[in-house]
Amino acid sequence: MKKVIIDCDNTFGLSGRDVDDGLTLLYLTGRPTIELVGVTLTHGNGTLTEVAAATTKFKKFFEKTFDFYLGSETGSSAASDFLVAQAAAYPGELTVIATGALTNLAQAARQDPAFFTKLKQLILMGGTTQPLVVNEVPVSELNFASDPQAAASVLTSGAKLAIMNGSLTAQAFFSKAEQATLIQKLHRRLSWSAEEFLTHTLTDWIAWNEKVFHFSGFCNWDLATAIYLEYPELFSNERYFLADTQLRLATGQLTLVERSDLPLVMPQRLLDVATFNQLMIAGIVAGFRKDDPQ
Repeated sequence: MKKVIIDCDNTFGLSGRDVDDGLTLLYLTGRPTIELVGVTLTHGNGTLTEVAAATTKFKKFFEKTFDFYLGSETGSSAASDFLVAQAAAYPGELTVIATGALTNLAQAARQDPAFFTKLKQLILMGGTTQPLVVNEVPVSELNFASDPQAAASVLTSGAKLAIMNGSLTAQAFFSKAEQATLIQKLHRRLSWSAEEFLTHTLTDWIAWNEKVFHFSGFCNWDLATAIYLEYPELFSNERYFLADTQLRLATGQLTLVERSDLPLVMPQRLLDVATFNQLMIAGIVAGFRKDDPQ
């Protein structure tokens, strides 16, 4: 069983805010091969206050039991303390998935300079190597740019690193039809209020995407990290080297070099989007009890 901490900026349920962190949490809590050790909260999609409130509401509606720990933008926090403690408790076993600003991870390394060496793997969602465009609409990188100094610290830490960058995760398109499939499969597994919450949140987000990107669905950016953890064969396997100095992270842009002591895996293509979405739906559904005897 894979031991996982997700460090995320969950805003699931907030109008006009991304839903992918929440869907990733639902997936991780549904997979029998994953032990979600805990959740640490960072900023990015929202402020720390917004993210904490959204995650509290998320847990209540979906009756999830994971513990979460709040980060800080300025110093040590419950989140960084938890990361340090769990890396020490499970050296070489723990995978950290990070899908927001990397503030908590950088602070964990300040508290324990050996923090990254204790991780089995670090999977990040963020960064760009070329202009990010979604359905011909330019998009700004958010995660690394939300705290570029922390991002630079994490990227140059020497951790065993895989990055799902913006261009790759933009390929993880989840359509209105797939939303209908997810809701149908969850019918009778969720309480009435949870089903309404899920349906309203996804419908609201698709409506936002229809206005901004002119398609009926959304990019499931963050879920690529969790699917990659279990199914790396669904992704291409490009490998690169990071420069020792990362000077363009204020816009989320990674600096690559021909060779360095900072190797990483950074897939460029999602090889089978339909299977990706089927796995996502199955993982989420598995996390809820089935009351219908049929």
